[in-house]
Amino acid sequence: METVNTRAQKLICLSALFLAWAVGYADRIVMSTAIIPIGKEFALNAQQAGMVLSAFYVSYALMQLLGGWLSDRYGSRIVVVLCVVAWSVFTGLTSVAWSFVSLLAIRFLFGVGEGFFSPASSVTVAEVFPKEERARAKSFLISTVFLGNAVGSGVVAVTVIYLGWRGAFHILAMAGLLVSAILWFALKGGMATQRGKIGARPKNQLRELIRNPTALRLTAIWFCTSILYIGMISWMPSFLLKVYQIDLLHIGIASSIPYLIAFLGTNVVGWMLDKHGKDREKYFMMGGALCSAVFLALMISTTSIVLLVIFWTLCLLSFNFVYATVFSVPLKHFPAHLIGSATGLMNFGGQLAGSIAPLVMGSLIVAFNGSYFVAFWFLVTSAVVAFLVAMTWRLQPAPNLEVGQKHAART
Repeated sequence: METVNTRAQKLICLSALFLAWAVGYADRIVMSTAIIPIGKEFALNAQQAGMVLSAFYVSYALMQLLGGWLSDRYGSRIVVVLCVVAWSVFTGLTSVAWSFVSLLAIRFLFGVGEGFFSPASSVTVAEVFPKEERARAKSFLISTVFLGNAVGSGVVAVTVIYLGWRGAFHILAMAGLLVSAILWFALKGGMATQRGKIGARPKNQLRELIRNPTALRLTAIWFCTSILYIGMISWMPSFLLKVYQIDLLHIGIASSIPYLIAFLGTNVVGWMLDKHGKDREKYFMMGGALCSAVFLALMISTTSIVLLVIFWTLCLLSFNFVYATVFSVPLKHFPAHLIGSATGLMNFGGQLAGSIAPLVMGSLIVAFNGSYFVAFWFLVTSAVVAFLVAMTWRLQPAPNLEVGQKHAART
């Protein structure tokens, strides 16, 4: 799927996708901050709060495979735009939740809306960028997880304080609808290219994918590191409030520092992968997983808020090496007809982890009388398992690679 897009076309598409990713991640992280006042309003215990945080990830995970298949089959534009519209609607509906059960249902539907987006955006990158630029483009997009978290932790914290948690969800819903309109026009050119490729797609793509050891290892590594990351971002605001007695505004400020630095770090890793990462993916993932575990262990062992922020930042920077690598491998090494499906499979594993981590941590916090220590060590253990899986890494070409290349060449 080599491209001939101009520099301006690439910039427009990348900018539009960047906005969508940033708003999407801000939509997610706001719940980690808003769950504090929501928990008070609805009288939620830690286990119920964990269920609310996990509800999004359950539906988000279920939609990954379907989103990847639809994007590979019909192109990314329509899937991407409908995703943003849907998640914006359910973000707005979150603000009218009236009970624990209604909140669970709305957050589940919010995950359905966002579920197609990540694999669809990978297909867009493959449609727009040549292989030698894809790791940088994809890393730039996925780095918005940290920018979105910084906004969600900082600006959203202020919004929650002054407008209430319902007002924060209203604002994000309107921002999402605006971004969906921008995307519709920015991605218009990719649709005509995709129409000519639909008939050339080989059948049985899912069977081909799950027989590929590379895809399965990527999914396992991403599952384990996602437990660490999603568990950490879900419970850090509550951890800072209880253990360090930091108020909601200062929680947002303290949280934004590691995320902003990690945003820059992800882009550096993407550049390294394009320039120096060939045949070194294994070491990027091993080093990132192991260092994430070490710095998280140090973070939860310190009593200094300054050291906590430093170790938190180093943990996120280490996580970047796994994050950027697993999402660049399909773009650089898989045939064109499997890029969306492979990304969907990986994200299915990652978001399945997201549905597990907050709930398990909430249950552990309740079981150990409000202590966060064991819950965070559950995350450390997951990162160590990711390191062990990465040690077995061996890049293998996806089946029917030559077929995919021939289809791309003919079209």
